[in-house]
Amino acid sequence: MAIERNPSAAAAIKAAGLDICCHGYRWIEHYKLTEAEERQQIAQAVASLTKNLGKPPEGWYCRYGPSENTRRLVIEHGGFLYDSDSYNDDLPYWIKKNKKKHLVIPYALDSNDVHFKLASGFSGSTQFYEYICDSINYLYKEGLHKPKLLNIGLHPRLIGRPGRIVAIEKIIKHIRTLNKIWVCKREEIASHWYKNFYE
Repeated sequence: MAIERNPSAAAAIKAAGLDICCHGYRWIEHYKLTEAEERQQIAQAVASLTKNLGKPPEGWYCRYGPSENTRRLVIEHGGFLYDSDSYNDDLPYWIKKNKKKHLVIPYALDSNDVHFKLASGFSGSTQFYEYICDSINYLYKEGLHKPKLLNIGLHPRLIGRPGRIVAIEKIIKHIRTLNKIWVCKREEIASHWYKNFYE
């Protein structure tokens, strides 16, 4: 609905070719919906994004957590490369639902700017920058032996404040000093997994 009400934002997203991961049609808790209501909300969200952005979303990530039916309904709806309704791993993995193979790209909350809202969270850009760069450095070291993935969740209303956005500038500068790091969209991760690890 937010995209429907903000055509200039829709135009910018479309022009930039950004990754479209559907968050649902309304700002509601899917785990409180009946199966029929949730099925309708998923269909409505996909239809709206397809109409307003020119293509359907590649991924799904439920706001406030999924219901026990969400993943099955997302698979049933079809058209999604992946969902991110999981916090249980650091690398993508496959599941089988109703004999269909489905990709899960886990999400992470620790490396997310949502902590700026919490009393016990990041108090300023330095804490956020240090936490993200420490995470990058450790995974970079581990990545010499096995691949690693780091999600960095950003919201314009949170990280977009002048005293916080400087953290992103510093993080980008740090990443540029390292070799063999792939900064990518979730749909690119999904495409890579399908190409190299689909069995």
